[in-house]
Amino acid sequence: MVMLASQIQAPNSLQPIGPVYRRPRTVFIVLFCALATGCAHQGPVSQPLKPHVHKALQKHGIALKRSGYRYGPGYYHHVRHFHANRPWRPTTGEASEEAPPNKSTTGAEVVVNKSAIKGLVPVYFATNRVVTGGSGLELSQISYGRAASNTFGYVTVSIPVIHKMGEVEVPGTNWLGIKEAEQDGKHFRIQKLNRLSREEFAAAIANPADSLMLFIHGYNVAFNDAAFKAAQIAFDANYKGRVMMYSWPSKGGWKDYDYDRESALFAPDGLFDLLQLIKKEGKVSRIIVIAHSLGSEVVLGALQQAALSQTTLGITELIFAAPDVDRDVYLQRANQIKAAAGAVTLYASSTDLALLTSMKKAQSKSRMGFVTRSGPTVVPGIETIDVSAVGSEMFALNHSTYSTSRAVLDDIGRIISSSAHLKPPQRTPTLRSMPDETDTTYWMYPY
Repeated sequence: MVMLASQIQAPNSLQPIGPVYRRPRTVFIVLFCALATGCAHQGPVSQPLKPHVHKALQKHGIALKRSGYRYGPGYYHHVRHFHANRPWRPTTGEASEEAPPNKSTTGAEVVVNKSAIKGLVPVYFATNRVVTGGSGLELSQISYGRAASNTFGYVTVSIPVIHKMGEVEVPGTNWLGIKEAEQDGKHFRIQKLNRLSREEFAAAIANPADSLMLFIHGYNVAFNDAAFKAAQIAFDANYKGRVMMYSWPSKGGWKDYDYDRESALFAPDGLFDLLQLIKKEGKVSRIIVIAHSLGSEVVLGALQQAALSQTTLGITELIFAAPDVDRDVYLQRANQIKAAAGAVTLYASSTDLALLTSMKKAQSKSRMGFVTRSGPTVVPGIETIDVSAVGSEMFALNHSTYSTSRAVLDDIGRIISSSAHLKPPQRTPTLRSMPDETDTTYWMYPY
């Protein structure tokens, strides 16, 4: 014991090892000094602009600002300042998509650096959101108010070069609540926004195309986010046909579910009008409709109107992804659904926390897109696929597996791109027949 005690050194006797000392206080002081020195070298806030940048800004009448750009506290960078304030100008011919014929007005257009994007996706749209202003159209004019009739138009979405399959890259917000600025190379962006009259829209979709994909978004989705999602699905699924979306007046906030549900009950008239217009004017061989979440409620309402009026809509493929529809309503409308489309596919999940919350809020036993312990709600003639195994992230709602999972995107891609309908095991052999191959009622992705 005496020998061991003699080998123990007092704190003051700690020896340096190379350039670093063991004493914690010393290490702390060194780190603090290094941080302070680093901040001091970031440069003054009032660093002057370079002459060529200053002239360019003055030429276009841009007021000078003083702000930070991520390199450190108080840092001012003239190049980033110029790019953040450069004026909008038309896109280059190589990076832009040809606009539809007879377009009435063109919104502001920004520079598209070809090396900063993976591609451009043109998306036609119809919306029964209230649109303010005159004949022109800007994103700020499109609200969540409910309009009695549809507004038509055309939008071009750019896909950033950093895009990963299944994701929609949008600006984030830092811990101070400051939102990141949009950048072509990092984020999905709307590059063109054009309003079309009903006649111009009809003439535009009358151009022959092999197929048309119509996307109807769900709850908590703003107009621009709906356009991004439609473009993302088409891009990731390698879809080459015409892309279209119907944007109903969702308020775009997670606290606004009640408002959105009322809007979903209001929206079927506008969707029914659009589907009739597509059937009458759209010269396409195949019409594919994809509805997500609460958007499925909008679709069911439109299909009910078609059934009551004995109107044929000519839908080739109807896809429901995580439909937020009461199970009993689904079973009641099943015949109308099957009569409206050549083939119907339903993606359901047991890990969808958004649907689980919707069920609890409505005190409902189940949802059309939810898989209970006894399995999904199966309707003969509707191809039901359990996607629980490929959409079970621990810290996610798992409500958008249809567009985030590579496996499900691949399956959807085969549906929307095939000239003829393929059964689930034909297009995706890894799907398992449930409960077995001799008595299949639905399919599931294996765990």
